[in-house]
Parts: sequence; C-alpha cells; structure tokens
Amino acid sequence: MAYYQDLREYLDTLDHEGKLVRVSRELNKDTEIHPLVRLQFRALPGSERKGFFFERLTDVRGRKYDMPYVVGVYAASREIYALGMQCRPEEIYGKWLEAQHNPFAPVVVTSAPCQERVVSGDDLHHAGIDMFPVPMSTPGFDTAPFMTALNFITRDPETGVYNVGNYRGQVKAPDRIGAMCGGPYQGMARHWEKYRARGEAMPAAIAVGVTPNIAYASTARIEHGLSEYGVAGAIAGNPLELVRCKTVDLLAPASAEVLIEGTISTAELEREGPFGEFPGYMASADLSRFMTVQCITMRREPIWVGFISQFPPSESSILRGVGIEGAGRKKLVDAGLDNILDVAVHESSGAWGYTVIKIRKQSPRDVACIFEVMQEGILQGKVLVVVDHDIDARDADSVIWALTFRMQPHRDVRVVEATRMGLDPSIVPPGDEHAIRNAGQEGDRSTALFIDATMPWAYPPTSLPRRDFMDHARELWQELGLPPLGRLKEPWFGYELGYSDPRALEEAELALRGEHFEVGRRAAAERKQVGL
Repeated sequence: MAYYQDLREYLDTLDHEGKLVRVSRELNKDTEIHPLVRLQFRALPGSERKGFFFERLTDVRGRKYDMPYVVGVYAASREIYALGMQCRPEEIYGKWLEAQHNPFAPVVVTSAPCQERVVSGDDLHHAGIDMFPVPMSTPGFDTAPFMTALNFITRDPETGVYNVGNYRGQVKAPDRIGAMCGGPYQGMARHWEKYRARGEAMPAAIAVGVTPNIAYASTARIEHGLSEYGVAGAIAGNPLELVRCKTVDLLAPASAEVLIEGTISTAELEREGPFGEFPGYMASADLSRFMTVQCITMRREPIWVGFISQFPPSESSILRGVGIEGAGRKKLVDAGLDNILDVAVHESSGAWGYTVIKIRKQSPRDVACIFEVMQEGILQGKVLVVVDHDIDARDADSVIWALTFRMQPHRDVRVVEATRMGLDPSIVPPGDEHAIRNAGQEGDRSTALFIDATMPWAYPPTSLPRRDFMDHARELWQELGLPPLGRLKEPWFGYELGYSDPRALEEAELALRGEHFEVGRRAAAERKQVGL
C-alpha cells in the first residue's frame, strides 16, 4: 500500500477506520474545542480515543473562520499512531528501528499545492497568522492561542544538515510568533547558537498539516546528524518530496497544508507564556526566541492542525513517548544489546520522566551497560527502571511488584547527573528564568534515578495458579456468561523463575491427586525437637 500523499488522504483513512469524529456544529475555538477533546483523555482507555475534525469555528471575539481545525489525528492513541505508520501497533518499534538505520534521501520538486496561495506584504501585516483558527489550549490559564503542531525547519549553517522539530509558538501578532524550542540539546537551539555566533538572524520555516511520518520524525529525539527528512521518508517507504521556500533558502515538505517562512532573531529574546505544558503544570512566562514572519503559503483551502498536550496523558505524550521509545531502542541496539524486549516511556510521566526497559537478562553486566548507554544524551528522563522478561513494562502494578521484591535500594539504585529539562518545575521555582539558560547554572542541577529491578538470582515460582488451570478458568468464566475480561493483567498465571525445589513440585502433584495426607505423613516422619 502506497503511503499517504497528504494529510487529507490520511484523514480519509482515519474516517474509514472509525477513528475520526467530525463535528459540524459551530464551536468556539478558544473556549470549547480543547476542553471537549480533553475529556476523552481523562475518561476513555487509549483504544477508544479518536481524532476530531471541527468544521465550523468561531472565537471569543465572535469572528468566524473559513478553514477547519483537526486535533488528535496523529496520536490520540497508539492505534491511531500505528495507522500513521501504516502498521500494526506491535510493529511500530520494528518500523522505527528500520527507518533510523536506513533513511531515504529526500527529493526536490519544483511546485507543490502548499504554495497555491501566497500571503505577504500588506496582506501579511493585516491578517497573516490571525487567519488561522489557532485554539486556546488551556483556556483560563494560557495567555494567548498557541500553535502546537508546528514543524520548525532550520539548517545548520556550517554543515547544511536540516533539523525538523516540533516546538510551540505563541500567537503574538499577524507577522510574529513565539519559537519556544526548549533546552540547548534541541536541534533548532543548536542551529540558533551557531547563527548567534555569526551575528546573523536564523532563517526558519514552519510546516503545518503534514503527513504523519513527518510529525512522528519531528517529535522523536532522533540523534543529531540523522535527518528527520530521511527518517520520515523511510517510514513512508519512499523519499520525501520537498519544495523550496519563497523567501528563505530552505526546503520544506511539499505535502504540507501551510508553510510559514521568516527569521528567528539571535540578538533579542522576548517574553512568552505562561502555557500549559506536558509535565502537567503551567509553564512560567519566560524569555524565549521569536520568529518574524515574512511570507505564508498554503493550499487553496487549507486545514489547520494542532496537538493536544498539557496534562498527561495527551496526544503529545504518545507522540513524544513512542518517538523516545524508538530512539532509545535504537541506541541500545546500536550498543550491542540484542536482548531488549521493550522500552516503555510512561504517559503519566509526560512520556518523558519515567522509563522502564524490559530485558531478557543474559549477563550480570546487562543492566550496567543499559545505564551507561542511557546516561549519555537526553533519553534517560528522571527515573529509569530495568526489569526482567516476565514483567509488563507498561503496567505500573507489574513494575511496582518488581521494584518491591527484586530490588534493594542500597545495592540496586544509582543517582546520576542528568540533562536538565527546563519545563520540570522541581528544578527551579516558578518565575525563575530557566527555559533559555544552559544547564549547570546555580540551582539548575538535575539528576536521574537508575534502578535495577531485575532478579539478583533465581527466584521461586510466582504465587498464581498454573497456566493450565487458569486457561480452564477462562473457559468457565465465558461459559457462565460473566462480564468480558478483556486483556488480562500480567502475570495472570504461575510460572517458574529458575529456582525449583524438586520435592515441593512432587508434593504439589500429590496434592493435585488428592494425596495431600501423604505430604502430611512425610512431615510427621521428619519432625525435629525444638532447640535441635
């Protein structure tokens, strides 16, 4: 099956799969859209979440918009994410590994639908960004509409390597938006520093309404030097088509709904925020970068796209989490660890702070190697737990069981220096300028907790009925017409973990034959006097 040619073809697929809600009723983009979509993330399991297509919009000023808005269409659930990857959910990580190891070089086309309309000059200064139905993400707390599904495009002035990253942008004027790209480890921030050293403003473009492969590559923490364009092409199975921008020397996705072109100042910063962020708190207002818009190009009748982020779980927690899982798995595999079974970044941590890595332990050195690999770079988050093959890395109860009975804090816990994440409110108090500051300044220290929750030696069997008895129980449950069980929480049957007592197993079989008095007779025959 050929990959989606554009966002519209992808939306048709979501519609066909029952994963898209179309709303024809007129709604207020500033006060009704995100609160409505937010409900599904507070009440429904991931498999029941959907993308939303809002056809008729107004705003708090009573203005009506002539373009629709879609949200949740890239990653409201893992099932939706998999549709964007054109694979089954269980195949996502294999596809991510393949795409990172074998990127496709993009190709340049001379024209594209995203340049059918051009807005510049007086039209830009009069309407510009204000023509788009950008919603309030956290009404009541946000200070402006914020663009969320922005794919910022910049290029290293020394190497020519592109970076495509998802960063937020506060709507500030018809020709000015925020360019909040987070910490110094982000690709765009690195490019910005190089342009600042040259005393030049940084050319930038923004693609909105892209095909899902581009959205996924831009939100993943792909290693520096690896092209997001190349990875996106590999996800699609064919080279990404790029078109040259009108006013900046950059190439942008030809399939986009909208392209925004301009420059980001390297001489000045300005206040941005507050804004509701993915850790689940309002991020303080702070000095940030900003983009002066020079030109907007778009399709004749464009669709505006946003992410729903803020409190986890959210669309952005799945986008970010799945991407980090894919990048982390590649890093571990490239380090020679071929026994990695799962890398799970938990949504409740904002899909950043709490990661569980499941392994089939082959050597006492395995966990130490994982810690060494993950300590480098920005993938470790704040808490990293390594568990055995029988633990469900995505189930908190299963992981807590491993933490409780397979780990000793004095032996299995390490505190390490970590890359500072500026949106973490536990690092500096609200109001301190921290979004732009580099790590290492006074009060900015950040650490991570590494925990080995694997079995230190062979363990006795789990205290659950054996599999054959549990399988029979499932049949009985169904025969009795009891409520559907759904997916059983692991572990749901007993199994051995390396330590076997032959006598105990033999006597367990005696008990199953009703010969438990024989077990009692043996015990009586082996009595010992108290004190001996």
